[in-house]
Amino acid sequence: MRRDYYAVLGIAATAGPREVRRAYQRLARQYSPDVNFWDERARELFEEIAEAFRVLGDPAARQMYDLYGSVARADEALGEGRRGDDAHTVAELTFAEVVRGAQVRLDVQRFSPCAECRATGARDGGRCAACLGRGVRRVVEPVGVSVPAGVDSGAQIRVTGEGNAGPFGGPRGDLIVSTRVAEHPFFQRKGDSVHCEVPISVWEALLGARIRVPTPSGEAVLVVPPGTTGGQVFRLRGQGLPKLTAESTGDLYVTVRLEVPTGLDARTHELVRQLERLMPIETRTALERYRGGAQ
Repeated sequence: MRRDYYAVLGIAATAGPREVRRAYQRLARQYSPDVNFWDERARELFEEIAEAFRVLGDPAARQMYDLYGSVARADEALGEGRRGDDAHTVAELTFAEVVRGAQVRLDVQRFSPCAECRATGARDGGRCAACLGRGVRRVVEPVGVSVPAGVDSGAQIRVTGEGNAGPFGGPRGDLIVSTRVAEHPFFQRKGDSVHCEVPISVWEALLGARIRVPTPSGEAVLVVPPGTTGGQVFRLRGQGLPKLTAESTGDLYVTVRLEVPTGLDARTHELVRQLERLMPIETRTALERYRGGAQ
């Protein structure tokens, strides 16, 4: 059985005459027997390409092929046109939409049945001028898309039956939606894990504290133990993003940033001096051995 002629030329079923001709010329040069002397496979491909162009390059022959092509489904042979190609678009998503999942409406450029000729390709006894006899026209239409929670940039969502309409009343292909997730000013995403940075005071670091911190889905309590140092990372299990491949949630990693007070007045300066005398830093004595340079 011969391959689909549109697949042979590598074009969409809604391609115009110029696209058909250019595809044929490019492939004919590539597989011409004049440059592939001993390649039997190239000769067979060249003959297939020529046959595809003979049919698709002739408007009348192409119309009959679209209606009753040898690779068409049985129900197409009863008068239905061939299936349309998949359409592609991009969904710009916010971080909040990714956390909860969302229903979004996208303006999709796709081929839809021509209203002027009711997808027949003919009007007033001749070829329909609105769709150039193809039965479909390129339009921009809104399409509802369900975005699952946890989706990441670069993912693809397939919406069945929302792609390009096939010529002469053929069924639609699918809509392929590529996702692009905006950066968040506070959270940084790494897969299904989320990272953020939270400031704590010197006193909270010394004494310990319970701090309410934002999470992607709300807030949680971070327990800071006494003696915490700046840059320490705490893990809050299950407070990240939903996982697409499992019914679970990633984790939130909180890095604490030590906030050192500035602008001390005379009284607070003296209090700090007293604290310094009470809590001297002994660990710097180990640096004495390196004061003469690297050893």
